[in-house]
Amino acid sequence: MAKFRGSYGELKAIVDGIAKSGTWSEGKDGHKCFRAKTGEILNWWEGSGTFNCQGANSEAFMAEVQAAMGSPVPVAKAMDATKIFLVHGHDRDARDQLELVLLRLGLQPFILQNSDGGGKTIVEALEQHIYKESAFGIVLLTPDDFGYAKTGTEADRQPRARQNVILEMGMVMAALGREKMAIIQKGILERPSDTDGILRIGFNDHVREIVPSLVQRLQAAGFEISAGMIAAASA
Repeated sequence: MAKFRGSYGELKAIVDGIAKSGTWSEGKDGHKCFRAKTGEILNWWEGSGTFNCQGANSEAFMAEVQAAMGSPVPVAKAMDATKIFLVHGHDRDARDQLELVLLRLGLQPFILQNSDGGGKTIVEALEQHIYKESAFGIVLLTPDDFGYAKTGTEADRQPRARQNVILEMGMVMAALGREKMAIIQKGILERPSDTDGILRIGFNDHVREIVPSLVQRLQAAGFEISAGMIAAASA
């Protein structure tokens, strides 16, 4: 089966680029359907990336679409200038505090578990929301687990963030770069050595403790945040 791994917007641009006029519709399980006025039909399932062509001149239409997919598509990156991708662990209080602070700063925190996933796997959903849609990433490290080296003992154990948080942190760093992310840490934690070059902002009891430092980081990344918003987030 043929596959297309781009976004819905990119697929629309490809069809527009081959001068096909028609209508798009959306069905269940991520199904997108284009029906051309000349009778051609394109079906695409966003989750799996599978697509096919039916209707009039289906073979020729399929060849046109596949040829166009091999060419650069002039589509602007679908990024929301205020969308913040938020990585977090099991500390819901800290997560909720950070979400409220970001909202009061006029930003749009995105929490993956609050979305329906659109039929994607966790990794596919992460790739879409980090690489294609987010302007900044914040990783909230909280002491959810304990760990120590294999050669150590129980006395050597240290609090640390969950391992899925560390994985997602790496994806954020690869996608956005160090200048477009911040690590917020609650208390004292075992730190992955590879994150030493990323700004780390620490707090003990409540996220609002670090509003000035967080705002400074966001402003350095290009966000415009008013004094009134800062005061509201700090309250």
